[in-house]
Amino acid sequence: MNNLLVWLDMPLDVWLGAAGVLVAGSFVQRATGFGLAVVSAPLLLMLEPRLVPVILVLFGLTVSLMMVRHYWHEVSLGPISMALVGRLPGNALGVWLLLAAPMAVMEKLIAAIVLFAVLVTLCRFRLPVNRGMLFGAGVLSGIFGTVASIGGPPIVLLLHGLPPDRVRGNLAAFFILTSTLTLLTLALAGQVSAWHFGVAVTLLPAVLLGNALANRIAARLDRRWLQGVSLSLCTLSALGLLL
Repeated sequence: MNNLLVWLDMPLDVWLGAAGVLVAGSFVQRATGFGLAVVSAPLLLMLEPRLVPVILVLFGLTVSLMMVRHYWHEVSLGPISMALVGRLPGNALGVWLLLAAPMAVMEKLIAAIVLFAVLVTLCRFRLPVNRGMLFGAGVLSGIFGTVASIGGPPIVLLLHGLPPDRVRGNLAAFFILTSTLTLLTLALAGQVSAWHFGVAVTLLPAVLLGNALANRIAARLDRRWLQGVSLSLCTLSALGLLL
């Protein structure tokens, strides 16, 4: 284990902290439909900035692949195809920010994205769903997803009127496509290395554990209570980045 941590260039306490964060994030993702990156991004950024966004994109893709098996019959990406088109310029802008902005600015930006996600979840704004709005949501999703792997909130903002299972299914399918695109974009920009895949392999059991726990006990928990706890954690960690 010590040799592995030396290769990963990461102290044991940091690795354990990251594993704990990913257990919580994947639990929330599986129980509510999204939240892995919203919960994890600010905490991982404080623990080890190198983990954001690549590790979260990898695990976002992993959890989405597991989720889409359960909700495949609900998937219909046709209505949000323009959001997928909007991801292309959004990803490009997100990569530019990653390369050009100093870490202090990135911390504030990720905190703002997390707080935006909390606001979307709490307020449930009703916006018209048309091609222009979907394209704009796709651009924001691309920026947010590339910077912090938090591409869900702009899309959730438009989908929240749908039945919950349909939202989960469509978000999972959307994230599979967009996470793959984001990984390719980050790789072309030189932001993905063998180190990220090595760390991801060691932390994968934490993601699987969180997903398995949610499968077993999430249905017994009050969904509003679970959402309130996760949103409180997100808000506190985002404020920690701002201070």
